[in-house]
Amino acid sequence: MMRQAIDNYTLDKEKAPQSLQDLMNAHYLKEIPTDPFTRKKDWALLVDRVVFSQEQSSTGIVDVHSASGSVGSNGMAYSEW
Repeated sequence: MMRQAIDNYTLDKEKAPQSLQDLMNAHYLKEIPTDPFTRKKDWALLVDRVVFSQEQSSTGIVDVHSASGSVGSNGMAYSEW
């Protein structure tokens, strides 16, 4: 849900969101979801450059991951999912 909101915001606004609050203010999210692993609204944000064309780019949030330091049964950290 959050990744879709980030993508939709970025495409609609032609710029990446700078915060999760931006997604709420623009009505792409009703609220910031609780991370199921930390039970907090403490998501780790991946910020990067988004290129729309040679003339237009934006830096902002491109993805979210759990802020948990725990590791899943597959040996991969939740923060890498």
